[in-house]
Amino acid sequence: MQKRQLHSLKQKLASKLYPLALLKNKNKIGNLKNLFITIKGYRQIRKNNLFDTEYYLENHESVRKDGMDALLHYIYYGSKKGYNPSIEFNTNKYLKENKDVEKSNINPLIHYAIYGISENRKNTSLTKKQIEKLREKINNDNKNKLPLIKKPLVSIIIITHNGENHIKRLLTKFTKLKQYNNYELIIWDNASEDNTKDTIKKFTNLNITLIENKTNETFSKANNEAVKKAKGNYLLFLNNDIEPLDGFINHLMNVILNKENVGCVGARLIYPDCSNSKINQEKSYTIQHEGIIFKVCDYIKPVNKNNGQKYYTNTNIQAQQIIAITAACMLIKKSVFNKVGGFQEEYVYGYEDVDLCLKLHKSGYKNYYTPQAMLYHYEFGTQEMEENKVVTQRREKNHEIFIKKWNTYLKKQLKEDLINNNQIITDKSLTIAFVVTQAQKNTTAGDYFTAQTLASSLKREYGWNIKYLEKGKDWYNIPEYVDVIISMLDTYNIEKIKTNNKYIIKIAWPRNWFDRWMNKDYFKDYNIILSSSKKACASITQKTGKKAIFYPIATDTDMFNENISPQKKYESDYCFTGSYWMAKREIIDFLDPTQIKHTFKLYGANWDKIEKFKPYYQGFINYKKIPQIYASTKIVIDDANHVTKEWGSVNSRVFDTIASGKLVITNGSRGNHDLFDGKIPEYHSKEELKDVINYYMEHSDKRNEKIKELQKIVLNKHTYTIRAKKLKRIIEEYEF
Repeated sequence: MQKRQLHSLKQKLASKLYPLALLKNKNKIGNLKNLFITIKGYRQIRKNNLFDTEYYLENHESVRKDGMDALLHYIYYGSKKGYNPSIEFNTNKYLKENKDVEKSNINPLIHYAIYGISENRKNTSLTKKQIEKLREKINNDNKNKLPLIKKPLVSIIIITHNGENHIKRLLTKFTKLKQYNNYELIIWDNASEDNTKDTIKKFTNLNITLIENKTNETFSKANNEAVKKAKGNYLLFLNNDIEPLDGFINHLMNVILNKENVGCVGARLIYPDCSNSKINQEKSYTIQHEGIIFKVCDYIKPVNKNNGQKYYTNTNIQAQQIIAITAACMLIKKSVFNKVGGFQEEYVYGYEDVDLCLKLHKSGYKNYYTPQAMLYHYEFGTQEMEENKVVTQRREKNHEIFIKKWNTYLKKQLKEDLINNNQIITDKSLTIAFVVTQAQKNTTAGDYFTAQTLASSLKREYGWNIKYLEKGKDWYNIPEYVDVIISMLDTYNIEKIKTNNKYIIKIAWPRNWFDRWMNKDYFKDYNIILSSSKKACASITQKTGKKAIFYPIATDTDMFNENISPQKKYESDYCFTGSYWMAKREIIDFLDPTQIKHTFKLYGANWDKIEKFKPYYQGFINYKKIPQIYASTKIVIDDANHVTKEWGSVNSRVFDTIASGKLVITNGSRGNHDLFDGKIPEYHSKEELKDVINYYMEHSDKRNEKIKELQKIVLNKHTYTIRAKKLKRIIEEYEF
């Protein structure tokens, strides 16, 4: 008693005579200028109630026992250790967001009191009012109508080791739970050296079986042994650092009793006040766990879904299937637990729960997460008591075991989940990045429009995410969320790619300049090679030894169809769409509009450089307007150029024209034969071009008959919906 009174007297004297105390300890503050600032700041802190003594002492027992003035302790030592002076001020974050404060060597709270408030600098933590509102919101959300269910006996298993404060909080909460009372508590104490066991024994009003183990067993071993004592048919694994909200068992049981083939069921875990945590200071009253999903980095890593996300009222109150949940709160039928072999005992405090969930998944069971069951989880309190070196070594060993056992299985499961947009194993759909010249609506580069039309079908059919990597615009730095790259350009050197996604799939899609593609050293390093030319497929295989998949361009029937209204300004009898890049084109030699009595219009870039075409030149037109042009003409000329003709690579204008219900005529025999069985009318001279235009203009019945014949081929074989399905199969069949 005398010692405590002496400490109290020392505190009062230091508080009253703080300038003397600070002067005496000026070596802990810095230079003379900082000393005077600190003296002024101390007064401002006390005046404005910026320091919460009760909060500080409650979180730092050694300071309370020492009897030192709490604010002085914070000024001398606490701020340097990252302690927070109140629930409303985050020391480390204030320093991080205000680099000048860190350089000045002024105590962060002193700085905030004197300068920060007037300069409107944020103190970054939740205020007490905000915390009260959040807790009230969480409590209100927890008052959802409870399901009417049977209440079989649930065996709640809790492992503890030197967790006196945690177990006291947990058991105190259990004395107040009213909604589900048919349970037993099996508490396995792992040789605690504090007052944990005595604390447990005081709760005589709870149905507790205490197992006093003489050694500190692993989480897996302890739980497996505790299960043998369970009388209930249902097991609820619960961490000792949990604070449950009433009704959580009802919601968990509702899922397991009413869903079929259930493996395990998890809850929505919320961070409590973390202001005094070293690793989760910024996460107070945010989401900690809404199930476990997997992210791809250098390995396939389990992470808590929505961890750190701002708390929100979950309007979707249905249980959701998910690959895994944490054993911090896990409900499972005892027979199912035993059937899959329980927790794997080779793990030491890490991955046991994920491993169990994967065993359940592999055995055909479905794991669930229900947002209606809510609990606070003081996870950080347990983690921060352990030595970093021990934890690091343990995690490395667990990681090694987990990867060896599950990585191959997870690769396959993750890919299927991404492709089918199931969002059970991950929280996203597949993301494809197309490498293009430009991703702008007014670009003259056709590769973008080809990519865009395929991308549109992929997004529509499968809900995949699309990204474009533009030439030269940091296009080698690939975010880890990108799963597939499809390069439309031979100049894209995949050896320069930088990404954290070890399993990214790299696809090349040559549609022209095939020799250039094949001559690149990195071409053979693509995981998958597509080609719009059958001839190129054979050449690629011969040259690289890799199988190339025949994958022609196609048409988007949502964009090109017979329902597009013609526009008077685009009206013509026949037309050509395509640009002139100063390379030889047969249309220049073969077409003389003055010798053909029907009206002609020409669209694309640079045709004003050809004198004879100037009267017919309409300028460059955006791809989005091409459907109106085709709707406003009768015949479209296809001029296969020098980089596609000999290879038989068919241009998009062929497919788009036919889908629009108009006739196309071509000079590309190989492509016509490969894709249309030679049924497209051809021209190979000036006379042939003139004759074929005149014939089909003067015989509309023959023109319409030919259109119907070609249209049947396009709609059955050459739409981007069909190409999207084929690409999905290709990606599915590819093995990492």
